Amino acid sequence: MISETAERDFQAVKALLQQEKLKEVYEAYEPVLRDMLSVFSEAEWFEFWKQNGELEEQPLRLHLAAWRGDCLEIGCYEEDVTEKLADFLEKNLPEKAFNELKCLPVNVDADEEGGDLEPQLEPYRKQVKAWGFDLGVRFDDTYCSGLYFVFLEKTYPQ
Repeated sequence: MISETAERDFQAVKALLQQEKLKEVYEAYEPVLRDMLSVFSEAEWFEFWKQNGELEEQPLRLHLAAWRGDCLEIGCYEEDVTEKLADFLEKNLPEKAFNELKCLPVNVDADEEGGDLEPQLEPYRKQVKAWGFDLGVRFDDTYCSGLYFVFLEKTYPQ
């Protein structure tokens, strides 16, 4: 799940928004807001806030987790994400486990047959399970056409 750091970020954003310190939120979390809301300037952020007056908790937590490296963010139309997934697993699995991992192609395109992420992760799930891990996937389409967030979760101590 999300790290303590990402949870602290979430609580900080929440507190700043309650105090209506929009500029401070934008300055501290601009990459997250850009990714989550497609706002590319402070003025766009202010306009978003004026129109909506809130940020949904679940997408904010997921985007903060991705920003902090707790999970891998994959767009629904990203196509070949094999290397991106391998890089994420290399950073988060024990070296020996990653070296034994057989990386298979993963192509994500919601409009193509076989383009769904979940079934393509099954071979990876089987492999990491032997090392006490699982790949958890969360999906969010609150502010966009859809994003997957892939977490490497420890299922039991090694």
